[in-house]
Amino acid sequence: MIITYDEFYNSLTKHIQAGDDFYLTLLITIIEQPERYCGLFRLSNARNKLIQNITQSREIKFGDFIEELATEYIVRLGYINFDKDLGQDENGDELNVDQFFTDGTILYLVEMKVRDDHDSTKKRGQYQNFHKKIDLIRKKYPDKHIDASMWFMDSSLHKNKNYYFQQMKDEKLDNVTLHLYYGSQFFESLKNGKQAWDEFISILIKYRQEHANDDITIPNFGTSEEIYKALLRLPENLWKKLMSDKEIYCLLRKELFSTGNNLEKAKLYRKK
Repeated sequence: MIITYDEFYNSLTKHIQAGDDFYLTLLITIIEQPERYCGLFRLSNARNKLIQNITQSREIKFGDFIEELATEYIVRLGYINFDKDLGQDENGDELNVDQFFTDGTILYLVEMKVRDDHDSTKKRGQYQNFHKKIDLIRKKYPDKHIDASMWFMDSSLHKNKNYYFQQMKDEKLDNVTLHLYYGSQFFESLKNGKQAWDEFISILIKYRQEHANDDITIPNFGTSEEIYKALLRLPENLWKKLMSDKEIYCLLRKELFSTGNNLEKAKLYRKK
């Protein structure tokens, strides 16, 4: 095997687990935008909204993890990775790329997304951003041939395939080859890449089977030690908002802190 299941599992678990700042950041978000979590015009309660937020956060972290996993596969297939931070474009904007590596001769630039489901505005912005990165690499490496790809990992979604294909077809760039890949196509373009892709898919299938019934849970805000520690670390202005008599914060406390005594304990400690 190129990467074992245990390597995958341990790395993923470390990547998506809640860090020391997770619940503090969550509390800050709730206090700064309480109307997003409770109120007359909210069908779901605050806890359900929090579960939705945590789910979205995990999905984003999983996408980041997949990028890192692809990078590791590329190294183990024998390629040499470059720094993904490309520097600044002509407008001073920082540019970084998902994958940037070489076989010793060709430079490979890959922009990867899990799925091709963007709306019309995002698809245009994504392609323009892709083009900026190609231009920057061309300036840095004027004598190198560049193999530049847009890769969408989920082959079942290809909403903007015709748009991206036409954009690439109309390009006339010296020393640049453009590719649009879906699913296995990118890895199959690499040496021994099919083995890597097949292994990666089998690992994902095994993980999904083992964790199909996992539920997203959040701690009890009124009793959990994690939330208590986050309350102690809240900036004073946000603590005062949370404990204020404003109707929205009274409702928030009722929905999230109705059990336990975390608020009372935090109040006493913060007075010290």
